[in-house]
Amino acid sequence: MSTLGAVFDIAKSALATQRYGLDVTGHNIANVNTPGYSRQSPVLTAKQTESKGELIFGRGVNITQVVRASDQFIENQLMQQKSKMLSSKEMENYMQVLEGVFNENPETSISAMLSDFWNLWHDISNNPSGVSERTALYEHSILLSERFNALDGDLAKLETDLTNSLSTGIDVVNRISNEIAQINEQIPGLEAGNNIVNDLRDKRNIMVSELSEYLDVNTFEQDNGTLTVVAARGCILVHGDSSYDLEMGGANGDRVKWQSSGGTTVDITNYINSGRLGGWLDMREVVVAKYKLDISAVAEEFIWAVNSQHSQGVGLEAFSTVTGTYQASDTNISIDSSGLSYADEIVDGDFKLWLYDSNGTLDSTTTIAVDADVTTIDAIVTDVNAIGGANISATTTTDGKLRITASNGFTFAFSDDTSNVLAALGVNTFFKGASAGGIDVTDTIGSDKNFIATARIAADGSYASGDNTNALAIADLQYTSMDISQWTCDRINGDTEGSLTATIENYYHSMVGSVGITAAGIERGRVVNEEMVKRLVDIRDSISAVSLDEEMTNLIKFQQAYAAASKLISVADEMLDTLLRVK
Repeated sequence: MSTLGAVFDIAKSALATQRYGLDVTGHNIANVNTPGYSRQSPVLTAKQTESKGELIFGRGVNITQVVRASDQFIENQLMQQKSKMLSSKEMENYMQVLEGVFNENPETSISAMLSDFWNLWHDISNNPSGVSERTALYEHSILLSERFNALDGDLAKLETDLTNSLSTGIDVVNRISNEIAQINEQIPGLEAGNNIVNDLRDKRNIMVSELSEYLDVNTFEQDNGTLTVVAARGCILVHGDSSYDLEMGGANGDRVKWQSSGGTTVDITNYINSGRLGGWLDMREVVVAKYKLDISAVAEEFIWAVNSQHSQGVGLEAFSTVTGTYQASDTNISIDSSGLSYADEIVDGDFKLWLYDSNGTLDSTTTIAVDADVTTIDAIVTDVNAIGGANISATTTTDGKLRITASNGFTFAFSDDTSNVLAALGVNTFFKGASAGGIDVTDTIGSDKNFIATARIAADGSYASGDNTNALAIADLQYTSMDISQWTCDRINGDTEGSLTATIENYYHSMVGSVGITAAGIERGRVVNEEMVKRLVDIRDSISAVSLDEEMTNLIKFQQAYAAASKLISVADEMLDTLLRVK
């Protein structure tokens, strides 16, 4: 009887084990299309043997655990590569927007408008006193200024959009981190003993994969089965059943910060290198920042080149009053340290101020010396006030600008500025502002186109309405090479200012061309990363994916084993019945 009892026990364990095998196989088949599901397999082991007399007999089979077919190394590689791919993909999406911003439309491109600007100076040089030529130049200069303003505004809007994307992405990161922590809380209790909660681990793995789509993370499994997730600079996003949030912070609310349980924050912006957040940050801090600086650099040089030449000339009439367009933070310190936008352009030299009486006859000529690191704006005011008694005076406005005013019908003009101080002060200039976002035509020219300085003052103080000397000099700036700042932006090491010697138009063409080159490089990176992701997915699927052919084989295998175990019970039952009849 004891031997038949053992046969029944063996058959019972076989039935239960093969049924569990069928359960696992059915579960695999049911999840053949479930994203992130890892194929499961039962682990079968023989029961501990027992001795009967001099012989040792087996006691059947047990299913000790159900394991996932998963290679964590491949999973980690796949997450890292997917993170890089999505970084490139997000950058590529925004590069398409950036290329649209720099779209070289034949009618509205800055390149075409710059060419027309120089041509209009040639037109005005052909007819210096022409009203239509002066008006056309003014109107086109307004349009050119607005185009620079719009380009700068578009880049600023792109930066804002990227910051908004970062904010939204951080909300997703915090939600996923919290969900991983909740799964961590469940696993230790469910995995007591030798149990493995495979489906829950798959779910957690999917969550970590989704998290890696937004930023680069590393994971470490603890002894109790929980997962610790670490982001940039070693900042922990998940530990056990606790999660730690990211937030937008900093002076402008555009920095990514990690918040610890104690409330302290760590700026990790410059250390997020991949994922959607990394792509958005690279786009904002490296690509858009560079072109924003470059477009302002070319606008700054363009403004200065035109203004410095314009300030050397005179229009169809002299000034009765003029106010500089650039303000100083302090008018009583050396002018090269006064806070003027173009203070670094001022050198030692002098300029001439010509004073004319009410009949337009030259009254006096004064040369005002400028020592860049000694002369102050207040000193220039004193020098002007010493010229003609009550006929001309100078002062500084409350916002630090130089103002010169003639009285009693007197007028004045300037020439021969070797110090660059007039252009730096914004006196007798064409443009105001010092960047792409601030460029505009001066109010003086806006109110009277006669102040467009096409002529030069002769040695005797005279100037002619038909003189085109200064207009030609400005037109020739089109072919003048200049040292224009060219920026390289780096989130870790900071921005570096270099320079490119080129004409203004050639610099702009080079900048627009580099946008296309940058876009092509990002696209290539995205294609390479996509191919790597596909290969890793194939490798992962060869390890973890469910194969219906294999599962059908397992189904037959467990079915046949179950049938055989059932037959074993039948045989044992017949043997038992025979024994009972013998008695």
